[in-house]
Amino acid sequence: MQSFTRIFYSLAIVFFAPLVLSAQSLADSLAGVLATAPQDTHRVSLLYDLAWDIAFEHPDEAEARLREAVSLAQKFGYRAGEANAWNGLGTVEEVRDNFRKAIEYYKKALDLRQALGDERGVAKANSNIGKAYQNLGDFDRALEFQRENLRICQQLKDAAGAARAHSNIAVALEEMGIYPEAYGHLNEYRQYMEEQGDTTGMARAYTLMGHIRFEMDLFGEARRWYERALNTREQLGDSTDIADALVDLANVLDELDTTRTEMAIPYYMRALDIRKVMNDQSGMAAIYNNLGDALKHLKQFEKGMFYLRESLRIRKEMNDQPGLMETYNTIGDVLYGQQQYRESLRYVERYFGIADTIGDQKYRQRGYKDFAKIYGVLGEYKKAYEYRVLYDELRYKLLDENQTRDFEHKEIVFNESRRQQLMDQQKHDIEIRDTQISRSRIIGFALIGGAIALALLAALLYNRSRLRARVNRELASQNEVIKRERERADSLLANILPAMTAEELKQYGTVKPVRYESVTVLFTDFKGFTTIAELVTPEALITELDECFRMFDAVMEQFGLEKIKTIGDSYMCAGGLPTPNNTHATDMVSAAIEMQRRLGALMVHKQAEGKPVFEMRVGIHTGPVVAGIVGSHKFAYDIWGDTVNIAARLEQGGEPAKINISETTYQLVRHQFECAYRGKLAAKNKGEIAMYFVEY
Repeated sequence: MQSFTRIFYSLAIVFFAPLVLSAQSLADSLAGVLATAPQDTHRVSLLYDLAWDIAFEHPDEAEARLREAVSLAQKFGYRAGEANAWNGLGTVEEVRDNFRKAIEYYKKALDLRQALGDERGVAKANSNIGKAYQNLGDFDRALEFQRENLRICQQLKDAAGAARAHSNIAVALEEMGIYPEAYGHLNEYRQYMEEQGDTTGMARAYTLMGHIRFEMDLFGEARRWYERALNTREQLGDSTDIADALVDLANVLDELDTTRTEMAIPYYMRALDIRKVMNDQSGMAAIYNNLGDALKHLKQFEKGMFYLRESLRIRKEMNDQPGLMETYNTIGDVLYGQQQYRESLRYVERYFGIADTIGDQKYRQRGYKDFAKIYGVLGEYKKAYEYRVLYDELRYKLLDENQTRDFEHKEIVFNESRRQQLMDQQKHDIEIRDTQISRSRIIGFALIGGAIALALLAALLYNRSRLRARVNRELASQNEVIKRERERADSLLANILPAMTAEELKQYGTVKPVRYESVTVLFTDFKGFTTIAELVTPEALITELDECFRMFDAVMEQFGLEKIKTIGDSYMCAGGLPTPNNTHATDMVSAAIEMQRRLGALMVHKQAEGKPVFEMRVGIHTGPVVAGIVGSHKFAYDIWGDTVNIAARLEQGGEPAKINISETTYQLVRHQFECAYRGKLAAKNKGEIAMYFVEY
């Protein structure tokens, strides 16, 4: 999936290429006029126009013209012309991919335009600086400048500028992984393009809408946007854009399921034909790799290898290291599917070596996982274990980094919005203050007379207020005691009931049972707990259980899940209630992985201390339940239904250190987690149930 930054850059090249090709005659004309132009402000403008026309083809000559323009503008005090020249120098540095230098020049233009009060120029400078920061990968700073650009455009009622600003902000947010906000800004851009009937802008918007949905794993929605993008591209008739749209649509069809993978192949072939006509070697290599990957999903390994060898040949000729890494990875997967494990291992080593060299953490993590998997099937368990540990360490390190970065990004978005609110409030306060100052002069003398009268009245009320203050202090003390007792009662209630349920109980004195159509339920159980219980004191056993369950409670809070109860050594929790959501299945599987990981780490320490060691089975099922409160004094929040019973059976049918999930849960999480089908296994009183182990 291409990033927004690369997409926008490519679109800019496509858009400006015809202009560059047709600009030579204009550049020649401008050069002729400059040969006889006097040293004045008009010459500054001519130098800027000529530099702009030749910047992409001859950046060195463009720089020389612009530096002459800066010098001449400074000589005549022509600050608007100087600002344009600095802006042009920034563009030249962007052509050279020297984005830090570009920012330096754009900021000089920004300072001059702010001094001139040129709001449109200020907005444009902010936009240019934001794009340069984006190309550097500094999306926080990019967002800062693009938001200022948007604010000014909205203030000027520049709808076109605001639409472009929305699209730039969407780019930064998408790169930061803040997809919902990115989607909102992109919608603003899309709506403007549709209102204007700008077909090129509409096609770009539809493509980017699809990319965001793809990144969020909403493949059905992504497919609809990609289909709209393809239809619009075909109306415009640009072969390059049509090929890109065909690949986008094929990619999402390949992600949906095997049936649609077969539908993806013709789209890849159409795109490949276009790339061949254009002799676009890089584009051809990418499509060959995609074809190999899709055919792997269809178990057509030999045919897939044919296309992968073509991809490999082109990428070797181009010395495309990231591309080679991708192709080696796909070839390794195909060979593994053919059970050629030693050959598969060779290609994993190749792509891992590139990932290590260029610092690609995603493929390093993938490499650790593939090493562990292959060494496992080869029976080299020590190596498999070592790589699995490396995979887990890197995976959780990246998860922690992503969560921290996501929190920081959300803080930036919030603080920027808060800063704007404060500025607006200050402006409003100043206006009110000015009005109040003019009025205060009129009523000032009247207030002095009133103050004298009030002083007399205050003396009369003083004694009465002392008495009232004493009574109020006594009441406040009593109220504080009542408040502390109420907070203590609320805290106790919150510990045993979900927040919404506790609030309903306090307000109405009762809680109505609620049916939830889709909830994910998890049960755990410790292997050999009864045997261990006979070997240690009750106090020691309770201490060990308490430590484990407290650890599980923390995991529940981390993933927004609801602990239901503990039954002996069994722990029960649910997701998707009391507030329904669409992520409860993935949240629960993620939580189960975290529980097993933390328990495993804890047990290593326990074993070293000579204490009891637990291994845990986990069972998960998704379906409808009824939730409510039982009892009238010692309240207990609980859930009932066949979903609960099946989850318990899945735990019983699992294995230690494994996560056993049902078919229903598998269908909801299969795009996020790798699972191994176990077949249909017998479950007490439930017949045969299809079961899967989550691979983690």
